[in-house]
Amino acid sequence: GDAWVKQLPVKVDLALLKRGQERYEIYCAICHGATGSGKGLLSEYGLVGVASIADEVHGFMPVGDHFNTITNGKGRMMPLGPQIKVSDRWAIVAYLRALMRSQNATLNDVPPALRGDLKP
Repeated sequence: GDAWVKQLPVKVDLALLKRGQERYEIYCAICHGATGSGKGLLSEYGLVGVASIADEVHGFMPVGDHFNTITNGKGRMMPLGPQIKVSDRWAIVAYLRALMRSQNATLNDVPPALRGDLKP
């Protein structure tokens, strides 16, 4: 059905996010781009209509829906389940959430103690 998992079923830590970033760069960035904008390398060669995964719509999707999309594909995206093991799919989803957050971050997302370190 459409009753997707809403919270990551794995512990999110820096190692998981780094693994997710590594796997994202291997499997996803070629189409979705490094920032998730949908303007990956293949868009330079005519692939159009790739989803921006850093947009508001995808931010509201449950994590299970992202996992399902990676596993089974969606639209023109082919299923990647056979190529990516389950733990790595969850790592990618965790990284996607961090990527989405980073693309839509505000100053309020930065801890007050670290705001002085920011450069304009």
